[in-house]
Formats: sequence, C-alpha cells, structure tokens
Amino acid sequence: MAMLSAVLLASENEKLRMENQRQKQKRVKKRIYIARGGVLLGAEGASRAQAAQEEAVAVAVEAAVERPQRALRKCSMCKLTEHNARICPRRQATS
Repeated sequence: MAMLSAVLLASENEKLRMENQRQKQKRVKKRIYIARGGVLLGAEGASRAQAAQEEAVAVAVEAAVERPQRALRKCSMCKLTEHNARICPRRQATS
C-alpha cells in the first residue's frame, strides 16, 4: 500500500511541476498582439499610451473643476468663521 501511495504522489508531483512550468512560461512570454488588430509597433504603442494618459489627465482636470466648493466652517454657537465652538469666546464667557 505504501508503495502505491509513493507512486501516486510522484505522479501527482510530476503533473504539478509540468503545470507550474507551463504557467511560468506563460507569464514570461511577451505579448505582442492586440485583441483586435494584430501586431502593435513600438511607436504606435507609445502614441496610444500617451493619448490615453492625456485623456486621463483631461478627465481628472474636468472632474476637479466641476467639484462644488465646500462652505467655510462656522462656529456652531455664534456662527462666525474665525473659530469653532470649542474655542468660542461666547462659550468661554458663559463657563
């Protein structure tokens, strides 16, 4: 029984090693094809990457411009913007 288990484990280990090697080769392999269009040349890839980066910057700038401004913080006791309720002169006067 022990001999059969050793043979099965050796077989399973060999299968796992082969699959691991296949996965390593897959990760190392260069990807030179685009999903819809064949081979992509270096200059064309660089121009596409630059265009995508410029578009992302434009979207970020547009989002920053459209963001509403927050109102100034006010003291909840006297409604002035110079301080907050923790250090309000009115609160200190009543204490």
